Amino acid sequence: MTERKRLRGDERREQILQATMTLFIDRGFEGVTMADIAEATGMSRPNIYTYFPSPAAVLDQLLDDALEAATADLLPLMASGVVPDFAALLSTLVQHRHLLLLMHCGGGPQLRSRREQFDDALIGALVERLSSERVQRRPELVPLVTALLSGLIYECVVRERPSCDPAQLGHSINAFVRGGVQAVLAQEDPRPGPERLP
Repeated sequence: MTERKRLRGDERREQILQATMTLFIDRGFEGVTMADIAEATGMSRPNIYTYFPSPAAVLDQLLDDALEAATADLLPLMASGVVPDFAALLSTLVQHRHLLLLMHCGGGPQLRSRREQFDDALIGALVERLSSERVQRRPELVPLVTALLSGLIYECVVRERPSCDPAQLGHSINAFVRGGVQAVLAQEDPRPGPERLP
């Protein structure tokens, strides 16, 4: 009989995090119990509790770690004065897909709030990079571009739709977003005025 290697505390903690991340992604947050985590890691439940008091605490730690890593890679793409490169953004998000999967694995209001904060920061920063005085005068552009980018990220990165290959989209997404913004800006103001019928 082979003797099981004894792990140090930090190695056990990492083992719990990795096993639980897989469980959350496969089953959703609500489908994972401390007993499931114990079974997946081969540890006892009391041992798991010495590191984390609940599945929610494990998810919080996973999100903290994943956000820290993703932020380090995303910030240079969204520096002030830098024209957004949506192809590079998609490529970076693909590398951090586990973060987006964790954010979409279920959970209560606290997780939804974290997801919304991340989305607002990411998409908001990108839309801001597209902004100009003319864009600010056409506020309907903000939700249009925001919805396009949010949907694209969800379909390509989270759902991994085969028709949404991020590498292929990278060739056209920059031109598509900028061209769409320019097309809207080139239009006359479509809002009805007193002399126009709605």
